Amino acid sequence: MTSPMVRRLHAAVVAVEKRWASIAVLLGVVAIWLAGDHLLPRGLPLGEVVLGLVHGSLYALIAMGLVLVFRANRIINFAQAELGSAAATLAIVLVIQLGVNYFLAMAVGLIGAVLTGFIVDLAVIRTFRNSPRLILAVATIGVAQILAGLSFQIPLWFTGPSGVLKRSFTTPFNLHFFIFPVRFGGDHVMAIIVAPAVIAAVTLFLRYTDYGVAIRASAENRDRAHLLGMPVSRLSTIVWSIAGFLSALAVLLRVPIVGFSGFGGASGGGPSLLLRTFAAAVIARMENMATATVAALGIGVFEALTIWTFGNTTYSDALLVAIILAALLLQRGAFQRAAETGISSWRALREVRPIPTELRRLPEVRWGLIGLWTLLGGFVLTFPIWAGAANEQLASLIFIYSIVAVSLVVLTGWVGQISLGQWALAGFGGATVSVLVSHHGIDLFVSLLAGMAVAAAVALVIGIPALRISGPFLAVTTLAFAVTARTFFLEDRYVPWFVESSVVRPPLLKRLPIELDWQFYFFSLAMLILVVLGARNLRHSRTGRAFIAVRDNEPAAQAASLNVPRLKLLAFAISGAIAGLAGGLYVLHQHGLNTDSFGPEVSLRLFTMVVIGGLGSLPGAILGAVYVRSVESFIGGGWAQLASGGGILLILMVMPGGLGAGMYRLRDEILRWIAKRRGIVVPSLLADIRAERAESDEVQETEDVVLDDVLEAVRSQSPNGEPARTKAGAR
Repeated sequence: MTSPMVRRLHAAVVAVEKRWASIAVLLGVVAIWLAGDHLLPRGLPLGEVVLGLVHGSLYALIAMGLVLVFRANRIINFAQAELGSAAATLAIVLVIQLGVNYFLAMAVGLIGAVLTGFIVDLAVIRTFRNSPRLILAVATIGVAQILAGLSFQIPLWFTGPSGVLKRSFTTPFNLHFFIFPVRFGGDHVMAIIVAPAVIAAVTLFLRYTDYGVAIRASAENRDRAHLLGMPVSRLSTIVWSIAGFLSALAVLLRVPIVGFSGFGGASGGGPSLLLRTFAAAVIARMENMATATVAALGIGVFEALTIWTFGNTTYSDALLVAIILAALLLQRGAFQRAAETGISSWRALREVRPIPTELRRLPEVRWGLIGLWTLLGGFVLTFPIWAGAANEQLASLIFIYSIVAVSLVVLTGWVGQISLGQWALAGFGGATVSVLVSHHGIDLFVSLLAGMAVAAAVALVIGIPALRISGPFLAVTTLAFAVTARTFFLEDRYVPWFVESSVVRPPLLKRLPIELDWQFYFFSLAMLILVVLGARNLRHSRTGRAFIAVRDNEPAAQAASLNVPRLKLLAFAISGAIAGLAGGLYVLHQHGLNTDSFGPEVSLRLFTMVVIGGLGSLPGAILGAVYVRSVESFIGGGWAQLASGGGILLILMVMPGGLGAGMYRLRDEILRWIAKRRGIVVPSLLADIRAERAESDEVQETEDVVLDDVLEAVRSQSPNGEPARTKAGAR
């Protein structure tokens, strides 16, 4: 008798505590507002607070999508900001170019976004459902690039090459009100009404509907939900459809407020927008949507007040980096549990074997290698003779990108630490070289070494969180660093002493000029060769073998007395130094440092480049650089993003090891043919092909066993032998 009474009393106490906690939070917010209004130079006007809440509610829509996808699939969805952008762009263009009714176009955009989420789940998520979660996170980067490319191209299909838009995209409500110092209109009112309503509707759906309860249960324990007969795949499709809907709605509500350029993606924020939504989602531990919503509102208010006080968002970006780091470190336990379930591990990368000793001295193998290297060397060395100046500049840029690709192979391919801010490290190296060469007249080689040292030091600072954060969560911090580096550290308005806009290429050793394009071409080629040789020697050293051990099995590496923290920091420093060298060459290539050149979107493209080429292969990374940079130069626009994102998905589906692995696989097939023709048994080649077949058979056998176990477990719960089904499953 007492137990129900105690439970009721406890529930009443909890309700009172929650009510008083809400009142305390409200009073705290009011107190902060009043204090800031009196202490800050320009105060905290109420109008800016309301404007921040408007923007924060739109951030909350995207953050809710991030949390939903993470809870359902245990991945960080880097495509969330772009998931509904293509459909939303289509809706916007229908209104401004064809005069379609606003509400009809909104319906088209939202339905298109739901279909986009459905297609992404069907074509990408289910394809990689058995892969490590980090591979799936990388696949979402490819999805983001494809959707961003479509968003770029859709307006061109309606406007033609002129790109002229007939009118602006606004809501059809003609009402205005003023709260100092902001004049609000129908666009703001639409966001104020719709965004909270949708947030509440999604919350109620997840809490009270059968499918919502099933989604929450599946997020808690996917395998157990599968055993209980829940339609896990269908629930994942629903989640991605909702995520697409939320993304498109955020775009359609945000564009009337911030404007629509028509090109470059309708999400209107890119990595900067992702930074804000990631911060809100990370504060909520990627689990609690209510907390994510409140955090997003707070971020929106803080951003609006930062713009009011300082005239830009630079300081809010810097603080968001600190917030993300603090949230990840303080809540490390929750994120570490996610990493232990397989999120932080790369698919095992098969090491490239050298040519077997049994075949190395055969004439056809020896002369084949000599002929291949002769053709490659002849092509590279004679390229400036028959290529134009523009192609010489492109080739030099490919060499520079290849150096950055090598740095990512060292960090990500060999140590397993994902970085989405590598180009920002190159920016620090380039800024150092620009200042030393232009202002102080220091020798170029000394300046390049100084740039490498500065980039290595910055990489060490970025690598410190990697000692406690791993996998895609580290990717979030490196992306935040890339955004902040672009908006503050590489911006001449804040650090003019560190940024030099004009640089003259000095002669090497004061004797060898590199001012002409063909001269700089050979200089960049020489630097790339030195970097590749150095990285190759590093890989075959004891340190390189320790890197691989840390990547493949960190606990085992620690048990073998390897200093894992030191190895990680060393990898960050080496990778940063190589990226710094590339940045110095890039500044010389461009004759100066343009801060817009080191944006976070370039870091994403560079990571794409290495995934396409192959994370475990130095030649593959160079092939990836050739592919991505050539596509950007010869195709350009949205088609380049489509080719880059599509390349990621195609490589992950067909050739997980990248172009480099495919190249070495072709080499091994030729060697097998030679061995068979000569009657030579090569155990290593036979072991490779048997391992590939065994791996394929093992995956299929594992899937069959899991399916049989699931069916048997489900049948065991029903007395008549038929699978038991939940309400959601039955429906």
